[in-house]
Amino acid sequence: MYTKFITLFLDNLLDEEKGFISAARYLHENGIISDEKRHLLGENLAWVEEHLNKRPDFSPLSDEDIFNIPMSWLKSNASEHIARMQQIREILEENDILVEVLEVESPGKILYEDAYQVVAVPFDLGEVELA
Repeated sequence: MYTKFITLFLDNLLDEEKGFISAARYLHENGIISDEKRHLLGENLAWVEEHLNKRPDFSPLSDEDIFNIPMSWLKSNASEHIARMQQIREILEENDILVEVLEVESPGKILYEDAYQVVAVPFDLGEVELA
């Protein structure tokens, strides 16, 4: 099983869409949450960034297919990573940032893999189930 955390957070300052970790960084860096939650968020972000390799940058494989974008997925053995992401999710949702957790048996054609994650282009988005 592979897991992905997604959000459609719009940064009002830059009017640009942010991913899950970027949304968490935005909350952490802009002083809009309590000191206690900011500390907890900072701890979890630091842990994830220290224990999860930065994935290579990939471009969409085709300009015609906007769904053909390489996506990162956590492997099932990344239980501590997933637990930390769940804690980040709770803080985001407490601050009205909707987060979806996707789980799939196969993330698609794998372009990159390390011990805890893969980057893949989806075979079929119909296989994705919300957790």
